Amino acid sequence: MPAKMMRAMVLEEFGKPLQLREVPVPEIGDEEALVQVHACGLCGTDLKISGGKLAGIPTPLIMGHEPAGVVVEVGSRVTNVKVGDHVALALYVTCGQCEFCRTGNESLCVNLVGRPGFELNGGFAEYFKVPARNLFRVAPHVPFEQVALLADCIATIWHAVCRRAEVKIGQTVVVVGAGGLGVHAIQLLKLAGARVIAVDVAEDKLEFARQWGADVTIHSRQEDVVSRVKELTDGLGAHAVLEFVGLPETIAADLRFLRRGGVLTLVGYAPDKPFTADSADIVLSEKRIVGSRANTKQDLVEVIRLMEEGKIRGAITNRYRLEEVNEALEALRRGEILGRVVVVP
Repeated sequence: MPAKMMRAMVLEEFGKPLQLREVPVPEIGDEEALVQVHACGLCGTDLKISGGKLAGIPTPLIMGHEPAGVVVEVGSRVTNVKVGDHVALALYVTCGQCEFCRTGNESLCVNLVGRPGFELNGGFAEYFKVPARNLFRVAPHVPFEQVALLADCIATIWHAVCRRAEVKIGQTVVVVGAGGLGVHAIQLLKLAGARVIAVDVAEDKLEFARQWGADVTIHSRQEDVVSRVKELTDGLGAHAVLEFVGLPETIAADLRFLRRGGVLTLVGYAPDKPFTADSADIVLSEKRIVGSRANTKQDLVEVIRLMEEGKIRGAITNRYRLEEVNEALEALRRGEILGRVVVVP
């Protein structure tokens, strides 16, 4: 049995550092499981959460929406996992009854219960609890640090590449923003057989993108991105664009180098910064603009299999202890992180 108390990094006030606290270990219900955290990812969304940029976030809150660990206790009605299982988290705790849940689009649930690290207590702690239906077993040979990146980072990219952009072998895809999500997009796009062009404003990120498989990189402050992409595609433009920045000016450029019949998939977004598009261009060129929100349980199942088979891996560049979460957030805010961050208890 776990201890009665645990350490956790708690968001007590928006815009202020998280506080290391001793709090009770969560008590589970009949359909819940308790997981001992062995690693938890940290990303740009955590900056939005801690900064009060997202609606509906309560305080106090134990942040951390990318935890991985070992099941240490299960409720009396739990059958899908058992004590000792290594598990990844399906982030969205949903109703399971609405149209979107019934059709496998859980991230669009209209009766969302919550998400660990957002509305529910998460993984910047020694333990967290969650409905057991949100846990998926992972083979023990996969390191916990890698498992932590599956449920949000990698599965989210899989959803964008395969479900929303529907990338096909031989297509040219532009990745706008070669940060923590962007480099994983490059990896999965290469796995799908695409030619990848990465765009960013920082040379170190472009070098990192090349290390992870980008065929061509474009420094958007030194080159005209639209002209360069057109040059690389015989004047036609890219088959698809994965947009991770979400600013109006980057989206406007995306549409200019997207070819006829192409798809622009928005993964990153900038709250309160709307963009405009030329409806004539969209209609007459049959361009598509689609959003891509998080991932589904089926996406998670598929990327778990790929990671277990050694076909994908997380681009981890920085590791911090639990009590160093504020340092990690600050490094991310300053743009010092090339890949992904993991926090270990």
